[in-house]
Amino acid sequence: MRPRATGGMMQKIFAAPARWAASVLESWSAMRRERPGEFWFACLFWSFWFSLASFPIGYGMREVMPVLSFIFLLLYYRHEWHNSVLRRLDARRLFYCLWLMVGIGVCFSTDPLASLLHAGTGVNKGFILPFIAMECVRDEKDLRRLVWACALACFWQGLDGIWQAATGRDFIMGYTRNAGRLTGSLGDYTVGNYIALALIPAFGLWFVLRRGLDAVSSAFLCLAVFWPAFFLLQGAASRSGVLAVAASFGFWALLRRRRWQWRILLWPLLALGLFILCQPQRLTPEHVIDDGRWSLWNLGWRVFLEHPWFGAGAGQYNAAFRSLGLAPLKDEITISHPHNLYLDMLYAHGLVGFCLGMIFLLGFLWWGYRRIRPRLAEEYAERDASPYWRLTAWFWIGFAGWLVNGIFGHDFYRIWWLGLAMSHLGVMIGAVVNGADRNPARPPRGTKGEGNV
Repeated sequence: MRPRATGGMMQKIFAAPARWAASVLESWSAMRRERPGEFWFACLFWSFWFSLASFPIGYGMREVMPVLSFIFLLLYYRHEWHNSVLRRLDARRLFYCLWLMVGIGVCFSTDPLASLLHAGTGVNKGFILPFIAMECVRDEKDLRRLVWACALACFWQGLDGIWQAATGRDFIMGYTRNAGRLTGSLGDYTVGNYIALALIPAFGLWFVLRRGLDAVSSAFLCLAVFWPAFFLLQGAASRSGVLAVAASFGFWALLRRRRWQWRILLWPLLALGLFILCQPQRLTPEHVIDDGRWSLWNLGWRVFLEHPWFGAGAGQYNAAFRSLGLAPLKDEITISHPHNLYLDMLYAHGLVGFCLGMIFLLGFLWWGYRRIRPRLAEEYAERDASPYWRLTAWFWIGFAGWLVNGIFGHDFYRIWWLGLAMSHLGVMIGAVVNGADRNPARPPRGTKGEGNV
């Protein structure tokens, strides 16, 4: 009798989850039949959310998730194109500038096939992400969830960095340190740039927590979530990453423009000061002067002078400077990029392509600033207002931080780096477009109106 009783108990234990799963499947099936647009939006949102939360887990995930999300996006467009952000976006022409720049980098390349392969890797892992991300923000709840996704990625990747510091290997891929610097699951100390850029929109967690908690409790929880990420940022010793985080508070002050903004500007100085305290050898005058980037920048400039109008082609940095009989002074002869986003765009696409690329980048930066800032001021003026525009602002700052990081960072077509920036850009675009319909404000001076943003 005892075994039968035990078996009956086990059946009851497993029956409850089975009933719950069946109920969930039935509700999703009903949604698929009755509200297909909502169904495909849910698939799109959660696949994108998971891609943000798991972004540093490995190359395979970054290969698969954007493609899966893009399939859901096309199915969503089929049923909800009339409600889509892309249909209502008045800045679509800025994307044409991006595509023209890429086309120049391929068609006028010294090796068109190699440039096509180099630039083409960004299609499924970078260039489709703004369109995916912009449709994933319908309301404040979506924004809060995306902030939590960024915070979760920072937290678990930070823990991975702590584990690597303690054991010598990260717990995802088994990577070891590189030149004594932490690498996390990315396998290189460029993880410092990743964690810096992921942290910036995750800072919006402060406003999410303040909706239900006092300042002390919110600060305690933010510290608990973010300290592993800051440990990894410091351990990776990424100067450009720290610069991006420091600049983010300056961008926040620019958006707020209050009398006490000078206090906010103390935060960038504090971030840089803490980095100097923890990594004094990385910012000594001798170390800065001896940095190999100066030589790499000179090579990029020499290549640009040789191909001034349409560039040497995407991904042709190494082949181009070698063809001129040049070589880096500090780095390996195989170096593939000049370690500067803007110089990379300049040598690869020439003046024509560079201007098109900057119209795209700075165009969306200005477009977002002109729309976010007045609504942010109204949100602060309204007592007990939701943090919608504050969360939107930090995704805009995430994109702006990428532009700062690019001063000393990678090449434009660095896939994980481009993909993260395009995700932040897309979230900002979607939040602005849907936020304008949700809570219209007076259009900025010099515009005709933003009812159809």
